[in-house]
Amino acid sequence: MILHPKARTEIHTDRLLLRPFQAGDVEDALAYRNDEEFARFLPHIPQPFLRRDAEEFVALNMSEPWERSPTFAVVLNGRLIGTVNLEIDAKTRTAMLGYAIGRAWWGRGIATESARAVLAWGIEEFGLARMWASTDTRNVRSLRVLEKLGMQREALRVGDHAGRDGKLIDEVVYGLNIIR
Repeated sequence: MILHPKARTEIHTDRLLLRPFQAGDVEDALAYRNDEEFARFLPHIPQPFLRRDAEEFVALNMSEPWERSPTFAVVLNGRLIGTVNLEIDAKTRTAMLGYAIGRAWWGRGIATESARAVLAWGIEEFGLARMWASTDTRNVRSLRVLEKLGMQREALRVGDHAGRDGKLIDEVVYGLNIIR
């Protein structure tokens, strides 16, 4: 059975609060996203990341339809430090996973903890049969997160898109089939 949650949800993990974005998240979003190293493998994030960008980012995440694109603010000790989102395809019961954690919190297992919680929630709420994600082949940290989530490497997309420097970037695709 596929559920379509209309109510935005909060998820609590051992260390984190995963919640919908709020208007008051602009300062924290500006602080962690205005970082060239954070955005290195994310060419869609402008650098420098200005207040206007932070306001647009928060507004977009507040307005996305929860039943198709739930986007969670990752909060640690009351501070927004990143995001985890799903792009749901209800017809195929699949979802794409995305995540981004500010550099000051890298290496602490936060991306894995928050993504694992959102994956479990998504499977339960949407009756998903498959999850997938992709990342730049050079993004070793992200590759490790996907492997820790139990995802398997499935494909290599050669020259998938232009990177920040304009050169073509190879993407690796990971997937997880959910057994019910």
